Amino acid sequence: MSPPGGPAAGQPARPRSARRGVAPLRDFPTILWLCVAGVVAVLQPFIVESTWLLVHLALLGALSHAMLAWSTFFAQALLKTPESADPPRLQTLRFLLLAVGAACVFVGLPISAWWLVLTGALVVAAAVLIHAAAMLRRLRAALPGRFTVTVRYYLAASLCLPVGAAFGVLLARWPASDLFGRLLLAHTVTMLLGWVGLTVMGTLVTFWPTLLRTRVHPQAALRTQQALPVLLTGIALVDAGALADLRLLAVAGLVLHLCGAVWWGSTLLRPLLAAPPRRAPGVFAASALMWGLVLLLSLVLHVATTDSWGQFAAGYLSLTLVAVLGFALQLLTGALSQLVPTVLGGGPAVRAAVDREFDRFTWLRWALLNAGLVVALLPVPGSVRRVALGVVMVTVLSLVPILLRGIVVGVRAKRA
Repeated sequence: MSPPGGPAAGQPARPRSARRGVAPLRDFPTILWLCVAGVVAVLQPFIVESTWLLVHLALLGALSHAMLAWSTFFAQALLKTPESADPPRLQTLRFLLLAVGAACVFVGLPISAWWLVLTGALVVAAAVLIHAAAMLRRLRAALPGRFTVTVRYYLAASLCLPVGAAFGVLLARWPASDLFGRLLLAHTVTMLLGWVGLTVMGTLVTFWPTLLRTRVHPQAALRTQQALPVLLTGIALVDAGALADLRLLAVAGLVLHLCGAVWWGSTLLRPLLAAPPRRAPGVFAASALMWGLVLLLSLVLHVATTDSWGQFAAGYLSLTLVAVLGFALQLLTGALSQLVPTVLGGGPAVRAAVDREFDRFTWLRWALLNAGLVVALLPVPGSVRRVALGVVMVTVLSLVPILLRGIVVGVRAKRA
């Protein structure tokens, strides 16, 4: 007989499902970074590099932690690998490394401590490379499956981050150099289209139909697999064009990446038509994808039409607003509105109670966020733009109390 709860002698350990329930290091750092971003937004006139700090709190802080945590959750759910492929202590280590590294970057750049920025970037890169190694072990331990392509996207995204971080460190070291605009493009594309974009694309292969509560497109896995080399080649061409001062090559890379994204995205349309979004997860995720397409098109036009790299960097604010408020934070809102109720578990009654919390004022939040962003992108007076962005920030930060209330409701319902 085997011991209770353990495998028989000589038998491999049974794969564990993705961990459910509340896990503080997985669930709360995203909330913490959003709260810090709220404080910075309020104190913006008194903080050095406040705009840069807000952008990186959202992307390197809140979104990157969420991607690290939930890609681990999805990889385990899809591959059903044994715990030895990615032990919980290793997951905890990379969550801590990412938080510490990001904090070093957030503190280092405003006080012009380049060594602290470099240290933070190295620690963040180490966290994500550990994540990449875990994904590789999972792929080797898993049986062949239809959606292993998701984990390959996670692996590719993880390899993009150290490259993008290196560009970011160079930007911090030489902020006024002639290379600034070129490094800015390479940093943005590698981090936003590589680290963030590839993680999102790999996840949405199966997560998009889940958000809409419908079926996966029959060609989803195949087209996602076909798109990956196109997407990676596009990023590589943009980086090469930026570093070599060949703007036409950078534009070609962006167009190629856009083509790969459209081919991947063609499988999202059938689920969307079959079950149009009505709940918070689908509503905010669909909105984020629309803004993501706007971002890609705008980036192509901006790089192609500016006269110099200096002019390219000077006109970057609108792209940043679309990337952070239109794409990243709406995607985070939609994803967490689906994932947090899922991992809390507890059965249909508990899930329904938590879903109700996350669906509170969905259409009002969506309207305020997107209307405010559109106004901020128009040629309006500065005072109007500030009010519009204030409305957007308050709407985004409303996710924090909704998250906390949803967790509390779920825990109480499970105990009951």
